[in-house]
Amino acid sequence: MSHSVADWTNAIMLQMPRGDIWSRDQTGPLYKYATGYASRLQRVEQSADQLLDEMRPETTQQLLAEWEIYLGLPECSLTGQTVDTRRNAVVEKYHRKGGLQSWAIEELAALLGFTIEVQEIYPHHCLRGCTYPLYEAKYRHVMRVIVKGVPNAYATCLDDCLTPLTSQSATALICSLEKIKMAGKYYEYIYE
Repeated sequence: MSHSVADWTNAIMLQMPRGDIWSRDQTGPLYKYATGYASRLQRVEQSADQLLDEMRPETTQQLLAEWEIYLGLPECSLTGQTVDTRRNAVVEKYHRKGGLQSWAIEELAALLGFTIEVQEIYPHHCLRGCTYPLYEAKYRHVMRVIVKGVPNAYATCLDDCLTPLTSQSATALICSLEKIKMAGKYYEYIYE
């Protein structure tokens, strides 16, 4: 909380030497001179108070671009992002712990604002039940990502020619997950 102009003026006037030419009269030129500097000091103090909010990515407003440069964002060349989605990406990357387990991928998507379920596809072997599906060999390195709540993620044959092939939100999720996936692994996206 910043001090008032009068508080700053009084602080400046207390630093002045005493004497006849250093009049402390509130109508005198020295007091007016100190008042001019006091308003600048008040603006500087208010700006410093605002910087407290800029120190954490969760509350940043003015330094969002600097946070993005520091963290190497945006990782994907996405356009038309809102300030909130950009801030969510900064917060997620700043607090990212790592790990490629299915629960970690689900938490990453939740921080980006998506609800997903990750299913690992395991190969069949003799200790599995009879009802366990027989997946092809190509599914050995695939994780199934079921995305909930992203309507019309992909264009269909019933859409007109102006409909984008992939929605912007679906592209953001795919790009974010592809950046952190393990080498040799693949994601299969299913939109509900």
